[in-house]
Amino acid sequence: MSAHMLADLDIKTLTVTLTVVTLAVTLLLALAAWQAPAERGVRQWALGNASLMLGLLLNINQDRIPHGLSIILANGLMTLGLGLVWLGLRQFRGRTQPQWAPIAVSLITMLLLWVFRYQIDNLTVRYAISSLVLGGFCLLCATELLVAERPPMRTASWFSGIIALTYGFILVARPAASLTGWNGPNDLLGGPLQLITVLGAMAAQIGMACGLILMTHYRHLDSLRRLSELDPLTETLNRRSLLLQAEQLLRRMAASNEPLTLIMLDADHFKHINDEFGHQIGDEVLCHLVNRVRLLLRGRDLLGRFGGEEFIVVLPGLDSVDAGQVAERIRQSICQHDGQSLQRPIHLSVSLGVACSEHHGYDFNTLLGAADAALYRAKALGRNRVELAPGPDGAPQEQVALRLLSHFRHNLDV
Repeated sequence: MSAHMLADLDIKTLTVTLTVVTLAVTLLLALAAWQAPAERGVRQWALGNASLMLGLLLNINQDRIPHGLSIILANGLMTLGLGLVWLGLRQFRGRTQPQWAPIAVSLITMLLLWVFRYQIDNLTVRYAISSLVLGGFCLLCATELLVAERPPMRTASWFSGIIALTYGFILVARPAASLTGWNGPNDLLGGPLQLITVLGAMAAQIGMACGLILMTHYRHLDSLRRLSELDPLTETLNRRSLLLQAEQLLRRMAASNEPLTLIMLDADHFKHINDEFGHQIGDEVLCHLVNRVRLLLRGRDLLGRFGGEEFIVVLPGLDSVDAGQVAERIRQSICQHDGQSLQRPIHLSVSLGVACSEHHGYDFNTLLGAADAALYRAKALGRNRVELAPGPDGAPQEQVALRLLSHFRHNLDV
């Protein structure tokens, strides 16, 4: 923007416009906070923008109200507002909340401004104090936003972060720019420097609000995705999501001719646990079981709840021998730990059936059927054991019998 165009703009009109924009943003964030009261950080963003709006309203009326309100209180409110936005970002990230920090900085800022207005009247120092404090909070906001994220959250977070970083540098650089004569013969509250500051604040308000609302939107989408993919009790993959991800993994393993093993595990005598201790304890037992299994899995392995007390583990890259060893370690880990996290110790064991692609191919249903038959064999042979599904060359009569019996296994607990 040229100097001539800047000269045609009226600072007071722009400041009033900025105040209106801040009011609109505040109402928008307040509406978002009201619609999603449980969303972390949104209330702080709304309160922070409300404080900024009040500060701006006082600041643009320096000719009509005492400087104690239009300078000291106004800058204190704007400092508090940006501090609340920063707290909201920290809460959104699930980080600690130093609630006292914005209040303390706001009070110190007002004290310094009071000293350099009523004790030592120095506009240059007041200008530097307000610029550095407000710019510092903008830079703190940028550090909370410019962090590693997965798309699409990264887009919204970095968009807001770049805006906060840019405007923070503008505010911090204001005192140096004025001292080097960049503002020309104008005083500190006029000229192109102040116009750029107000225009930058307007763009930052709109951009930051859009970014914050997008972040909230993407957080909700991620929550919905998790609800659609995960079992709400154990936070493992649900049956539908397990099937989809397992089939994708099977296609990749088949293309690279790598083995893949499917393990089906079932908690022994789980119906007795529910009947004796209640369903709440039963839920705790399942969560304990899942936690023990997770300790032995790699990052690319899949774990899902197939139904009731049955779980599926998918191990890409492992043949039946290696996967059988993993299954045995899972069995021992669960059997040897009675669940110290539970309200009362309950002995728990599991039976496991193992089926590998080297014998049964890369079809999910075929692997599942073989693992289910092996699991029934483990149950029939006394429980608390691992059984490997035999290859296609196994006794056909035995395979057919086990398949038929496996269809009735879910209704029996003997």
